[in-house]
Amino acid sequence: MSVWTLIGDLGGTNLRLALTDGAGFRSERVFKTADHAGFEAALDLYLEGISGVERPRSAIVAVAGPVSGDRIRLTNCPWQFSRDAVRERYGWSRFGLMNDFAAVAAALPHFANGHLDTVQTGVEVARMPKLVLGPGTGLGVGITVPAGESWRILEGEGGHVTLAALSEEEADLIARLARRLGHVSAEDVLSGPGLVNLFSAIAERDGLEIEPARGEEVVERLDREGCPAAREAVERFSGFLGTVAGNAALTAGARGGVYLAGGVLQNLGDRFRTDLFRAAFNAKGRMSAYLENVAVYRITHPEPGLFGLQALARS
Repeated sequence: MSVWTLIGDLGGTNLRLALTDGAGFRSERVFKTADHAGFEAALDLYLEGISGVERPRSAIVAVAGPVSGDRIRLTNCPWQFSRDAVRERYGWSRFGLMNDFAAVAAALPHFANGHLDTVQTGVEVARMPKLVLGPGTGLGVGITVPAGESWRILEGEGGHVTLAALSEEEADLIARLARRLGHVSAEDVLSGPGLVNLFSAIAERDGLEIEPARGEEVVERLDREGCPAAREAVERFSGFLGTVAGNAALTAGARGGVYLAGGVLQNLGDRFRTDLFRAAFNAKGRMSAYLENVAVYRITHPEPGLFGLQALARS
């Protein structure tokens, strides 16, 4: 009989839950965070709905925010909970918690070719650090490094680094955002709300009175009307992501590969300008040749966070 572990990927918009025995996962469900009072309310619904399997004895959950101490607070969602109270309520022998992109980082050594599209052909150096960035409700960043025969995950908050400009045009947009936001982080443009921020700064510069509410509306405006401001927002997004990814790759020494994930890239699909991404990614002066040899992939696996948690449960 399989011993099940509950795995969960808790982001700002969605909570994904499933059961794993280490070999795969089943009974997957997705809960909109806005539709439920909190983490435990969604957990109750999930556990009431599973049938035909023994209830999980342990859990590993990745959350979109820093993990420290007993009280867990999400960055882009009002949910919060006590690690100890949740573990005791459900009788789990073990309740592991980590940053959501630490879970995606855990998946990086295990992806097969069918789970990846190539953005930049490079040399994937074995047993070297791997980096993942994912624009979604926020911007997730994760790193995994070799540790003996296995891998160790480095958790951080790389999505909140200060955004840099490569041109006067980019500097102008950042200055416009700074007047509204104060500090302009990478997440302030490389996320769903960030795509709206970019569009709004472009519209302000061009004297347009248009204010979309969601990143999806920017994409819809591009598809429906061929809107120049929406097109530029997507292009600027592609370039800024290249800049941030290149900076992080240099910092991490990510010669094992750079991976791109996140719901915004899923929504953009082929609209994402990989040429502009590569140009900005490699624009690092005398380090350009270094980055041109780094392999960059776009993750196509539908649930990279759960896939990473499955690997952790197995190990």
